[in-house]
Amino acid sequence: MMSSWNAVCGVSIHAELIGRALLSLGHELRVFAPIQYEDDDTHRYFKVDEPYVIRNYSFLRYGDRCRDEYLLGSLFLDPKPLIEDDFDLLIVEKPSSMPLKRLLEILPRFEGRTLAVIHECRRPENPYFYKVRWDAVTVFDDRYLRLFSGIFPEDRLHIVPFPCHPIERRDRAVERERLNIPGDAEVVFSFGLLQQPEAVIKALKPLWRENPSLRYLCLVGDIDLYRRLKRLQSEHPFLDLRFDRPSIEALYGYLSAVDILLIHKVEGGEGIKLSSTAHLCLGSLTPIVCSDVSYFYTFQDEVLKYRSLEEMRSLLRGLLEGEYEGLRERASRFVEERSAERIAKRLLEIGLGEAG
Repeated sequence: MMSSWNAVCGVSIHAELIGRALLSLGHELRVFAPIQYEDDDTHRYFKVDEPYVIRNYSFLRYGDRCRDEYLLGSLFLDPKPLIEDDFDLLIVEKPSSMPLKRLLEILPRFEGRTLAVIHECRRPENPYFYKVRWDAVTVFDDRYLRLFSGIFPEDRLHIVPFPCHPIERRDRAVERERLNIPGDAEVVFSFGLLQQPEAVIKALKPLWRENPSLRYLCLVGDIDLYRRLKRLQSEHPFLDLRFDRPSIEALYGYLSAVDILLIHKVEGGEGIKLSSTAHLCLGSLTPIVCSDVSYFYTFQDEVLKYRSLEEMRSLLRGLLEGEYEGLRERASRFVEERSAERIAKRLLEIGLGEAG
């Protein structure tokens, strides 16, 4: 697998879910991951790489928006680990972010098959994207299929949904004690690259006045954002701000300890949107409250969607008061249908040319 790995981005989340599912199914795995992320937004988790990870190239997160052939051709790639490995299938996640010019030079030397997983939310400007002849290509839903039909041969293009983390519930009391979360607190949780956090915090203040046990736990891994939000704590004592970029394993400790996951997203910009965070976290069965925007196109009643901050507050209040029965059951069905193991098996069938 050639992909971002152990990093705070949707490509990495997809790869980690699929890669670890392949291992659990008994397959051998080698991950070729970036030495460096050539942008200012991608951060690695606070985690040491697994033994099967080799870092041997530069990853241009927004390579789909780049048409500068000199820049694209200058991205670093050490081809030796790729050439020396003996494999049946090479899965390349978000190919436009890879050093494609250099990859094109060595692909003819591969004996295995190749599968591209398309994360690109628009038709890339990257000219090398259109020069690779993959054995198979997958997209996440009908929106991507419409966008990339005509670019790839129809018989090689398949829809394979974004996977979900397996259902995992840990002992709430144990996790709260370990994470220093008061046992009697009602905790709303957000993490990562937060959008409009000041507005969200302000919107939660009336809810805290109604319920003084309310806590808003925010994990941020960007130092500038941390400093911004730190200034708000004196006026918003319910804000529990922590600097952390947890691995998926560590994240599930937090998800087991909290009451609600809040994912606030703003519509805007071009291209298809998809929330890798929601797919990743749904397996905790912690209720998800999220914006009613295209990031959550995939979801119906497995999550609770709002169109305003007032509606957000109302949904949170209802959840804390025990409303919305059946939400966890619906989430559980969604996770089972799109389990990482099920999706990994499907990708193998397609990639190895065994799909019906």
